[in-house]
Amino acid sequence: MSEGLKHICFDLDDTLYEQIAPFRQALLTIQSVSNEQIRRIYKSFRIRSNELFFRHQNKEISFEAMQIGRIQLALKDHDILIMDEEALKFQAAYQRGQYEISLSDTLVEILDYLKSRDVRISLITNGPYEHQLKKIRSLGLGKWIEEKDMIISSAVGISKPDERIFHMVCESGLYVGDSYENDVIGAKKAGWDVIWLNKYGQQEADQKADFTARDERELQSLLHNFFDFDGSCMC
Repeated sequence: MSEGLKHICFDLDDTLYEQIAPFRQALLTIQSVSNEQIRRIYKSFRIRSNELFFRHQNKEISFEAMQIGRIQLALKDHDILIMDEEALKFQAAYQRGQYEISLSDTLVEILDYLKSRDVRISLITNGPYEHQLKKIRSLGLGKWIEEKDMIISSAVGISKPDERIFHMVCESGLYVGDSYENDVIGAKKAGWDVIWLNKYGQQEADQKADFTARDERELQSLLHNFFDFDGSCMC
């Protein structure tokens, strides 16, 4: 890993908050399913969300079609069929839940620690500007991250894993994200170092992350090992 690194950049969704929490609440408004089923459906939802997000970015489908399709396809993967009306009901509940999120105590400790070491903190997130901005504000991230260092894909016209969006923040840095396709592949293509926050036991393909953390505590431990007293990354 790069020596003397004083910049760290985070993904937003499922990195700085647990996206499965509002997903669980929303899914239970339209289906009676167990916690284990919810976890399996959520994994499918993440995959389908990525697939349809890029189709929307390429103007192949509308934003509403993306929202309807991702939950319909995720449920279909588990032999559950729903109508468009149910998909929209899910989406409305899911969106409400995403504006009621908060940082975990561990993530507050991590951000406070980095700030105390004078490490520059930034954020790159894919998604609609207003929607992502509301989540950023709900989490109170302005305490640690300057507005100029918050990059939202729809505002700049480029999405992860395109390496150009990483270079809008900095030529190099340490990136922390949960998505193998968007975060690991994208950041490595940009020449960055990567910590993969792999909470759901995904499998790596050809591109390897520099480090992997299975949860926030492992991430915290890695970062404490990386940054010395003056904020430089000694890894």
